[in-house]
Amino acid sequence: MKQALKFGTAAIFLISVCVPAVAADDLTLVRILARADMAQDFAFYCAQYDPSIIAKTKSNVGDAQALMLHIRSEVTSGLPEPEAARVVLLSASAARNGALLAIRKLYGPDRRGERARLADWCETSVVPLVQEFAAMHDQHHEMYDESIQRAKRSRQAPNTTEPLQ
Repeated sequence: MKQALKFGTAAIFLISVCVPAVAADDLTLVRILARADMAQDFAFYCAQYDPSIIAKTKSNVGDAQALMLHIRSEVTSGLPEPEAARVVLLSASAARNGALLAIRKLYGPDRRGERARLADWCETSVVPLVQEFAAMHDQHHEMYDESIQRAKRSRQAPNTTEPLQ
């Protein structure tokens, strides 16, 4: 659990750092989707060391890519096409940058040792974290839906602040 909390905190931090400034409600949508993007990035990166990782990290909707596409569909449904494209681009970019930062920390001068470190990291860190992400989505799908809908409603709320004169 502590490891998952560290991953979640690190993911949110990396996503916050890597995402350009956007409205708070759009940022919520970007963060929700970026977590799914990052889970997919990690799972598919790690599959090069152990292809069984794809099967180990499945959710009720399928592998990490299917889960990400499912969440993407939920996040972007009902958004104007330019807005949906912007959310998808920002989240994918933030997830890619965050994943690269995490992976590069394991690189080293010894190629054999590097490969072993990465494979071990994939098995001991990535697999449990992606499994937990998938399980959280499967078990608490309504929470994701509520967060997405709340962010979409706040995007549509009229600006009630009066301009200064």
